[in-house]
Amino acid sequence: MTKPRSLRWIAALAVAASLLVLPAAAQATLAFVRNPLQPVVFVANDDGSGAHKLDAGTSPRVSPDGQTVIYFHEGPGHAQEMKAASPSGGASRTLVAAWQETSVLAFSPDSKTLAALRGPEIGKRKLVLVDIASGAQRVIASGFFGGVSFSPSGTELVYSRAPNDRFPPRSDVFRVAAADGKPVRLTRDGISQDPLWGPNEQIVFCKLIEAKKRRYGPKSELFLMNPQGKGVKRLTHTKVGALLLGLFPTDWSPNGNRLLAEFEGQDTSYAVAVNPRTGAQRPIQKTGEVGFVATSLSADGNTVLGFSGGFEPGPNHTVATVPYTGGKLTVLAKNAFQPDWSR
Repeated sequence: MTKPRSLRWIAALAVAASLLVLPAAAQATLAFVRNPLQPVVFVANDDGSGAHKLDAGTSPRVSPDGQTVIYFHEGPGHAQEMKAASPSGGASRTLVAAWQETSVLAFSPDSKTLAALRGPEIGKRKLVLVDIASGAQRVIASGFFGGVSFSPSGTELVYSRAPNDRFPPRSDVFRVAAADGKPVRLTRDGISQDPLWGPNEQIVFCKLIEAKKRRYGPKSELFLMNPQGKGVKRLTHTKVGALLLGLFPTDWSPNGNRLLAEFEGQDTSYAVAVNPRTGAQRPIQKTGEVGFVATSLSADGNTVLGFSGGFEPGPNHTVATVPYTGGKLTVLAKNAFQPDWSR
């Protein structure tokens, strides 16, 4: 499905990072946003030093090779544009017009392609693959989407799609070749969404369950399956109160031993570490309405990037890191939110 704005409060806060143009790429790039009333994208070294303004915008995302930063920009007539720029600055270019659902986005591992949604503010969207160099686009599917992810090899991707915007969504997970091909349906229960393709032939995804028992809507639990849609296994069993949604996957460690997720709901979003073997879970840091919102897991799986102060952007948020195993925050940027990096 398309993550409903009324339910996925964190969706508008999708974040990303890129490598800074530095000698021998010794440091990765940190990207974040300041000034929620007139938001501006900044880039810096991954320790927060050397921060400089990139452009007006929100929701920065950066290619794995660090050569391209994309971000949401409001153009003439309130046009919703995906802008692309170098992290070192310079002129930007419009990569996708009518960009929708900034959280439903993924870069290919080789940084040459991205998957994103385009279309009207209300109504069906198109899932498109975009060649970053040329801007050429190819439509994969049409409908209402909730999550997209490339395979570790970059040759395939998975996504979830619903035929309409009804809630709860009648959503299922599909797999398709990135080069070309016909989508293959992996689930057929109409309650599956937000797939994240991980290592070791694992795809983690959500199922919206107990809809009939819950007055305010179903809860989201994490499940695992293989790329053929087989071996489906429930991973988590989570206590989810009224007006809360539950867990949504955020990032895998490359070895598959660590899984980062976000517990979401009304006025709530905070990071959770999930054991991908046992389903055991624990908060990364502070929970609740002003919890630590996670946006990325470092390539070695040891460090979580995010921001403190809760999901709602504000002047007192702090971009910080925290060990995946738990511990104190390390502040990278004050009065900042929506971070990600290429570390």
